[in-house]
Amino acid sequence: MVAKNILIITGSPRANGNSNNLVKAFAKAASAAGHKIEYFDAAKADMHGCHGDQNCFKTGHCGLKDDGVKMYELMAWADVLVLASPVYWKGFTSWIKRVIDRFYVYASPKGRANCTVKETYLIATAGNPDPAVFDAMKQEFDLVNKLLDFRCAGKLLAGGLKGPEDYKDHPEYIQQAADLGFKVGLESEMARTAFSTRKSLRSQWKSI
Repeated sequence: MVAKNILIITGSPRANGNSNNLVKAFAKAASAAGHKIEYFDAAKADMHGCHGDQNCFKTGHCGLKDDGVKMYELMAWADVLVLASPVYWKGFTSWIKRVIDRFYVYASPKGRANCTVKETYLIATAGNPDPAVFDAMKQEFDLVNKLLDFRCAGKLLAGGLKGPEDYKDHPEYIQQAADLGFKVGLESEMARTAFSTRKSLRSQWKSI
């Protein structure tokens, strides 16, 4: 398996909260599998909203000089992007929403050329145990993937975590996060292997 560069963008104001601890389990497993990890804490970042001036479509770069510069550097390094957020008001936290707004630069061909991300994962938590609480977040996540030509490789939707450390009472979520971490790169590797196998079989068939 080829080692991947993984960027984890977190959007919780609680450093030791549920979503950040699921991220730790994911990252520990991914690191053990040989992948490289970098973090961008959106909740602590000094990052402005998109100004909508369209300059990024001309230059391929956002003109705002804030902590978004570091995020863009990491997006030009990463093969895999993980968005991690608790559900706030039926969707992503405001910090992740701002990150997604700043992804606008990648909607242009010049900007997309500066982004190496191919696969994405979503790690989300909520106090409400009803799976429907994640619907709006999933919809936005899927739309981002579609618009920017990212491939969703996995989602962990952990409901029923009402307290900031309720993850401790749900070892199944920790295990699912670790499983996702170990899984990074395996699907794309399997797809490449399957493609090579099909190609080889076609060649053998044509030679008969």
